[in-house]
Amino acid sequence: MQDDYFTLMQKLAPDLAQQIERRALVLERIDALQPVGRRLLATRLNLPEREVRTVAALLKEHGLVSLDAAGMCVTPDAEKILPAARRFSRELRGLTGLETALSGKLGVSKVYVAPGDYDQDSHVLHEVARIAASRLRSFLQSGSTLAVTGGSTIHEVALALNQSTPMNVMVVPARGGMGRSLETQANTVASEIAKRLGGHHRFMHLPDHLDEQALTELKKLREVTETLDLLQRADVVLHGIGRADDMAQKRMLPQAVQAEVKRKGAVAEAYGCYFDLQGHMVYSASSLAHNLGALKPHCAMLAVAAGSRKAEAIMAVMRSRPHAMLVTDEGAARTILGRDL
Repeated sequence: MQDDYFTLMQKLAPDLAQQIERRALVLERIDALQPVGRRLLATRLNLPEREVRTVAALLKEHGLVSLDAAGMCVTPDAEKILPAARRFSRELRGLTGLETALSGKLGVSKVYVAPGDYDQDSHVLHEVARIAASRLRSFLQSGSTLAVTGGSTIHEVALALNQSTPMNVMVVPARGGMGRSLETQANTVASEIAKRLGGHHRFMHLPDHLDEQALTELKKLREVTETLDLLQRADVVLHGIGRADDMAQKRMLPQAVQAEVKRKGAVAEAYGCYFDLQGHMVYSASSLAHNLGALKPHCAMLAVAAGSRKAEAIMAVMRSRPHAMLVTDEGAARTILGRDL
């Protein structure tokens, strides 16, 4: 019935539908960026400042937006209607249809698409992270073990989690330590997510890549064995997805390895593994994560990735093993749907 309503509105009053969609979009962006000035908001929405000023004035008149020297913010009344406004905006922009089509093409039962393209607007990642954070709890229950990778995307998901009723969950890093920003390391992200969920966490006191002999020796340490055992028994795995070429350089793989990975057709990287377009793993840069969740046949894999440049990478990782959820953006979704399987 709701789908019929939106279709009818678009056919009978397309101008009215566009106005409502525009107002809902402006309200959403104010909520995401608040406090925000009209000029900055216009830039983020790629709209004329005059149009944003007009819409903002109408929202203020209806008591949905407040304005002070710092910029615009949503009011408590706006917060009550924001979920419905988001649904309305999504329907009118065709995002629900995109989700259904992408779910069928990739074989993932739960797909969520944020508006925009991260490659064109970096703020799109905030909405992708918000959606992922809002859905994460539905996969967890008391006693669950959640494994999380690092990276900027999963770090954003961690920051988007609302602190509410504490959950008795254990959060463990799915990667070891790597020579990069501390705030996006798996250990740091696991700690942040555990804090916001009200659960517990364990650190991975290991570098991400070890030879078998070193790993065997370190497994003799109780704190190492405990975390590795928890990782292998993970009920849920939350991970990001990267392009193989970008991640090979970012992780500073040896040139010979980069050349070999490229020769084998790698297009994607996830939790330390490199995959070709058919989803076959061609290389593992992590001695800890390449068998992630292997001991739990029903382990729920949750992927979060944004940007049209990652379309092939997303397709490859979705083919590598069954996933319970994918959160992405409009740019990636439309690019994937435009590709042949």
